[in-house]
Amino acid sequence: MQILNKYEKEQLVIKLHQDGKTIRDIASTAHMSFSDIGKIIKRIDGYDDMGSNLSNKSKETKALWLFENGKRPIDVSIELDLPFGQVEELQEEFWGAI
Repeated sequence: MQILNKYEKEQLVIKLHQDGKTIRDIASTAHMSFSDIGKIIKRIDGYDDMGSNLSNKSKETKALWLFENGKRPIDVSIELDLPFGQVEELQEEFWGAI
């Protein structure tokens, strides 16, 4: 049995979710808790921790949410298709808010 790191487990959860597997099936395959799986699924489906849908939010708001969830500036830039300089400005704004 291969031991997966955190990133690999997250990718496995995403793939299984996209394949239509239930949370119970995913938990059994990935050896993860329902709550951890739920957090990943909510994030990839565009929901924040409060259950609000982020799909209709601005890219700036999404960037701040991604920073709050531990994403690096390069990841935010790629995910939201924003110039890196703009992402750096948003990160400074984020740091000023915390």
